[in-house]
Amino acid sequence: MSFFLNTIVCGFSLYHILAFFLIYSCLGWCVEVVYAAATTGQLVNRGFLNGPVCPIYGFGMILVLFFLTPLEDDLLLLYLGGVILPSALELVGGWALYKLYRTRWWDYTDKPFNIGGYVCLEFSLMWGVGAMVMVKAIHPTIAALVNLIPPLVGFVLMCLLYAVYAADAVATAIAASDLARELDALEKVADSMHAVSDAMTEILGTTALDMDQKMDESLLQFKLAAAEARDSYDKLSPREAASAMRARADEAMEAARRVSRTARLNAAEAAKAVKLAAQGKAEQTAAFLQLEQLKEELAARAQIMQAHTRRGTHLLGKGRMLRAYPKLKHGQNNRSLSSLLEQLEDEYPDSFNGFGIQ
Repeated sequence: MSFFLNTIVCGFSLYHILAFFLIYSCLGWCVEVVYAAATTGQLVNRGFLNGPVCPIYGFGMILVLFFLTPLEDDLLLLYLGGVILPSALELVGGWALYKLYRTRWWDYTDKPFNIGGYVCLEFSLMWGVGAMVMVKAIHPTIAALVNLIPPLVGFVLMCLLYAVYAADAVATAIAASDLARELDALEKVADSMHAVSDAMTEILGTTALDMDQKMDESLLQFKLAAAEARDSYDKLSPREAASAMRARADEAMEAARRVSRTARLNAAEAAKAVKLAAQGKAEQTAAFLQLEQLKEELAARAQIMQAHTRRGTHLLGKGRMLRAYPKLKHGQNNRSLSSLLEQLEDEYPDSFNGFGIQ
């Protein structure tokens, strides 16, 4: 214990530094909870960890004490330092968390004068005011209270609290990694479903475009029949689908013959055109049905992944993180979980009805 009492860093003993870190981490958590309650009307655990602590506030206040205590008599320098130091820490902390989990736990991109969405001028100016208040008014009281506690009692208490702190940090790191991994998977499923939808649309659009280029009014009936067939294919058995396809091919043959007469094409060219059209239609129908099946499988996987991601209580784990940071954004495209679910619902509304964020 004498080591902690006698080791001095920037004018503070290691014992006091560790005590201040715990205290200000807890006070920072209180500030976050109050701010969230005032702005959202909900009382939630706003800390990154499960316990009532926000480590970034503890680190920020230690930096302020180290570098700004000598400037406490110069209010301008104290304010400027209070703007710069916490903002730099917030920038580095946000960037580090993004690199670790590919997740932005807070994002200021919608605010003016932001840097990468990690910091913004509005909150940086507030940090300056907060640093002044802490150094001039609050910290002297905190320091006096710490000095009232017998060193042995304080040392034992800190050992217990830091043990809990460390266990919480490990558990949170695991939960955050799991959440990031599941958001990665959910994002990939959403992108895949979008790609499948585009491919299905392209199949339909290309077919319609080719018909429009080669045939005129006499092929309108065939296009309508093809659209009707597409709508009913997912309800037909393979045999029924094949029978319907043959019927549509017969209609195509007749339509092509009418076009042939109108365009003065010979019979051989018309038969060849119809054969190619029927063959292409069959291939496109098979591809369309395959894509539809794949899309259903992706939707089922996305439902399971979404349930896993939301799993957990409001007190611990991934569920708590999502409740604490409802606007967190993930991945290179910075998409929130709600936006991912909205995209999935747009792609496959029947499977995701009612799966929005609470």
